[in-house]
Amino acid sequence: MDKAHKGTTVAVVGLGGMGIAAVKNLIEENFEVTGFDKSAYYGGLWHFTEDKATLSILESTQANIPIERMCYTDFPFPRDTPTHCSAKEVEKYIESYVEHFQLAPHFRLNTRITHISEIEETGQWKIDIEGAPSQYFDKVVMATGPHAKATAFQLEGQNLFAGEVMHSQQFKRASDYAGKRVVVAGIGNTSADIAIDLVGVASKVYLSHTRGAHVLPRELKGVPATSVLTHRLIRLQGTIDWLFPRLRDVISGRVLRNITASVFGALDPAWGLDDAPPATVTNPIINDALIPNLRAGRVTSTAGVSRITGPTTVELADGSTIQADVVVCCVGYENNYDLLDDRVNPMRHADAAWDTASGARGRPLPRLYQNVFSLDRPDSLAFVGCVWFATGAFTVADLTSMCVAQVWRGRSRLPPQRAMERWMDGQAAYVTGLARRATIVPATVNMRAWLVWADETAGLGVERHVGPWCGWASWAFWWRERRLYRMIETGVFTSAVWRLFPGNKRKAWSGARAEVQRLNEKHEANLARYKDSN
Repeated sequence: MDKAHKGTTVAVVGLGGMGIAAVKNLIEENFEVTGFDKSAYYGGLWHFTEDKATLSILESTQANIPIERMCYTDFPFPRDTPTHCSAKEVEKYIESYVEHFQLAPHFRLNTRITHISEIEETGQWKIDIEGAPSQYFDKVVMATGPHAKATAFQLEGQNLFAGEVMHSQQFKRASDYAGKRVVVAGIGNTSADIAIDLVGVASKVYLSHTRGAHVLPRELKGVPATSVLTHRLIRLQGTIDWLFPRLRDVISGRVLRNITASVFGALDPAWGLDDAPPATVTNPIINDALIPNLRAGRVTSTAGVSRITGPTTVELADGSTIQADVVVCCVGYENNYDLLDDRVNPMRHADAAWDTASGARGRPLPRLYQNVFSLDRPDSLAFVGCVWFATGAFTVADLTSMCVAQVWRGRSRLPPQRAMERWMDGQAAYVTGLARRATIVPATVNMRAWLVWADETAGLGVERHVGPWCGWASWAFWWRERRLYRMIETGVFTSAVWRLFPGNKRKAWSGARAEVQRLNEKHEANLARYKDSN
């Protein structure tokens, strides 16, 4: 991996919000990069499409994560963008990112890849393209993302139903279901968004679920409700997770319930939301309208769907029945790497413990070092979009691809093969333990541990400057920059921090300091304004 990289060609497969970050960060390290996408556009699910076979956001979607945590590390949203912006504003932001870094000439859109295989004699990768000659690359980044494949489902008695039973991917516009009785099956951000979209359009809206959920407002006391997340809190959670993992769930659950109660008041036990899995396992629902609509009766909470018993009859898990014309199944998505030759597909391995955990729900567990590097070909095959924890996907993709660029550039080293395999064995045990308690994303990683690894691998420098008191760099930074230190440690958890410190690896961003200060000053001003008005 130390060989000169100049002239090294890299194919990035998938040009959603994650893939374009990979293209940008690899170009930044002078790799010759070509990005491929089967669609006529880039941006992935943030580009609305009427095609029911393709996932896209709803036109009414509002971002759940504040823009300071949602953005790429060296490219903030425009200053007049609302903290929780619309889907259209995210799409425009992605287009601005591509234009600013001049990435479009490296894209090949409308290009359907049919197979990716390694040429053993040369070590190159052969990419077969529908209707065009195959192309050859030195390295490949799979950036098809965590929503590449809709999770399959089949309801008992589905053939008896006279109406429509569909995956949430097929839901595009509420107006298509005007006057109908709609069951939205599942509990999460997608199901909440769909249910609220249907209010006032459908004649009846049921939210059917088998578990509870934390439901949070977007804002609390004039600032994002998720602003409680700070670098210090992440470090503390990491320590608690190591020493007392169950205590972490108790504390986080109490904090989230208090936030919910302070904004929405007491929850009706009939809604079935109290039995919520830990936020470290399953994302809270971020939705300002769900609780008010449940309280007003415009959305009816029911037990989970058990089976369909007639043309319009749905039986629920509690034995009751409801009448419906449409059932929208919000069963989620999964990574899919079927384009890869079986010999290097990280999904090919069976894991008996994971496969039998109830929260696995039949989805395969990818075997990758740090959920990024192929265990078969780490020097030439990597994955962006296989790391999940509670923050913005654009930021995670940015950090992931910086790690890939630095390893392939030769500035960072991976451990020996045996050590990478041991890490994956530990990761499998970690997610399997979580999956025995709740349905989880197979790509879930320990947030604190992964960020420490990414900090070192990508050369971010945050741990060295703003970590626990363990080195002269941290002491010196605190002494010289106490205000900035506090902003990073306990202030707004902003993506710009990852580009703040110069080093001998990844490129710093000259505007990072000003952005960190601006966001913290804005946060403090909003808090003061709220306090004065109350």
